[in-house]
Amino acid sequence: MKHKEQSWLIWAILALVLASSLPYLTAWAATPPGARFTGLVFNPIDGHSYLAKMRQGFEGSWRFHLAFTPEWSSGAHIFLFHLWLGHLARLARLPLIVVYHGARIVGGVAMLTALYTLARSLSDQTRERRTMFLLAAVGSGLGWLLLLTGMQTADLWVPEAFPAYSLMANAHFPLAIGLMVGTVHLGLHTLALESGSESDRDAIWPWGVAMTLTAMTLGAIQPFGLVPAFGGLGVILVAQAAARRRKDGSSVPWRAGAWIVVAATAALPYPLYMQNAIQTDPILAAWNAQNVTASPPLWDWASSYGLVLILAALGGSAAVRRGSNADLAVLGWTGVTFIGMYLPLPLQRRLSIGLGAPLGLLAGMGWWRRGRRWLSVHSRGLVQGIIIAFSALTPLLLIATATSAALGPQASKANAWLYLSDGEWAALEWLRDQGESQPKPVVLCAPQTGSFVPAWTGHRVVYGHPFETIHAKRRAEKVEAYWSGEMSPSEQEAFIVRNRVQYILVGPRERAITPREWDSVELGKLVFETDDTFIYAVNGP
Repeated sequence: MKHKEQSWLIWAILALVLASSLPYLTAWAATPPGARFTGLVFNPIDGHSYLAKMRQGFEGSWRFHLAFTPEWSSGAHIFLFHLWLGHLARLARLPLIVVYHGARIVGGVAMLTALYTLARSLSDQTRERRTMFLLAAVGSGLGWLLLLTGMQTADLWVPEAFPAYSLMANAHFPLAIGLMVGTVHLGLHTLALESGSESDRDAIWPWGVAMTLTAMTLGAIQPFGLVPAFGGLGVILVAQAAARRRKDGSSVPWRAGAWIVVAATAALPYPLYMQNAIQTDPILAAWNAQNVTASPPLWDWASSYGLVLILAALGGSAAVRRGSNADLAVLGWTGVTFIGMYLPLPLQRRLSIGLGAPLGLLAGMGWWRRGRRWLSVHSRGLVQGIIIAFSALTPLLLIATATSAALGPQASKANAWLYLSDGEWAALEWLRDQGESQPKPVVLCAPQTGSFVPAWTGHRVVYGHPFETIHAKRRAEKVEAYWSGEMSPSEQEAFIVRNRVQYILVGPRERAITPREWDSVELGKLVFETDDTFIYAVNGP
């Protein structure tokens, strides 16, 4: 890569990473007096579940336990990425949220670098691959427009399918997409060496090992990403086998093909272990049973990619006509993803991870090799800029919306997820110092507070997450009934005993949904208090 091209890429990556971090920086800078920023802006419910997993690693565990439910199980060696981040935070003596965002940024840089590397495999023209890279990195659809009609399409709420949104949303999606692209690129490189000289063929094994390690890491972080990545490589092997059989009867390149099979096979054991561990643990199985993520309908996806999808169709025709290994890889990736998203699986939407990458690359190809030819030379640059800007409107809306939420009234609904009062923060710090052994104590609090407690203390809650709380819907209703006064005193006592509650937290969020003042006679012994938050130790069992 020439110095000028490398400099452009570095500045582009820096700009994208900074833009993804702008809402977080704004929320931190705009923290109201008497409040603490949680460090999470996009989808804080899931974000706090990631921090809760990291906290378990921070406390020395390599086994994941559900923290958003009062039930206790022995757990399993799953979610190793977040557990590892927690161990890293402990060793580096850094706050969990700092390590979380560090991982988000590192994963984002890896994803964007990998995208440009794959674009270089698809084009030998610098301006074309820049366009491909930008449409893959920021390309989105019409969610910004359809939101005005009350519709919320996938580009507004499915971050894993859009690289720009994944970079904003969390730490593992961008890294997983980067590993997917890296796996495909390494597979393409082994195939290229296979078709070279004898010395090139002898040099395949280091690249095969690298592909295997990359795939195994992907399998540990986001197993769903293995399907489209190896689907694309599989399409190449099938196409080459068919072509060679038609021409001279020779078989597919065996060295590269063998390494692709080895990499895919080596990546499978851990996902299989995860599935077995979840199904054999009654608590984890109950969680998994309600963890259903259906894919949006096709019209939703079409709207969510908009102009990118139209240009990708043009690029797809160009890719089919040329038929290089890289062309087949992105075509296969796209096709396998669309098929997988509608298989009868409970987590079918998860197979959409990274879909924006091949679609964006094909869109850039479609514009450069089909669309721009219809325009005069003088207008091509302007129209290309308009296309890229138009395709980036949804990510820009997401950044603007998140930033405005941080700057909104302190009592706003969105703002309540971003900040904790100083009293709540002090209460969570006090709880964190209680109960060093497993299982951790159970805390009864309001549903929203229940999202914060496991992340910032490691303690369990009666309800805190729509998926990671067992019988989540029923539990949420019961917790609301407890605080709203719909339960009789005897029902409240039975509810506390049944859910093994050891602490009751009463803060601003609890008082917002309760019609009366609580006292220690009803709640237990007062063990912590600030101006707005109190903690009671439950009397009796």
